[in-house]
Amino acid sequence: MFYINKKGITLFELVITITILAIICTLALPYFHQHMASQERNKTLNILRNSIQAAKNIANLQHQNITICPSQDLVQCQNHQWNTGFIVFIDNNKNRRVDPTETIIRTEQQQLKYGNLDWRGTLNLPSLSFKAENGLPLGSNGTFYYCSLQSQDHFKLVMSKMGQVRHEPLNTCN
Repeated sequence: MFYINKKGITLFELVITITILAIICTLALPYFHQHMASQERNKTLNILRNSIQAAKNIANLQHQNITICPSQDLVQCQNHQWNTGFIVFIDNNKNRRVDPTETIIRTEQQQLKYGNLDWRGTLNLPSLSFKAENGLPLGSNGTFYYCSLQSQDHFKLVMSKMGQVRHEPLNTCN
């Protein structure tokens, strides 16, 4: 008897392989989302710190008023749009809006998927401003709150009256 030696897999082997892959994916997916949420949190924290420090330095060194405001389209300020992004611009007339004669220095597109970002300032203003004379915040001390949707990985980034920022973890998010 001659047997033809065929190379391939049987239907049973294919079903077992697919079942094992499905089990592995089911177990790994929550950890993947948790990892992505942690990465988004760290990235958001670093971008905020760097942008605040850069705005403060530019205001101090170039003697220009600098404002950071939330923006969905990265062209104009739009209140409560921190999840989609923000802009840093030279605010010559201190009106906290981008006018045609003012220059946008930096744009940050966020598109947060695993959390929400919000700013709560002392004067209930939706933006942060730094004075041209000394780079200090102009009534802009307050706190950024990042509330994670995936885990208990919340934080707040507090900015003092002197423009210093510090990071604190939060147990619960309001």
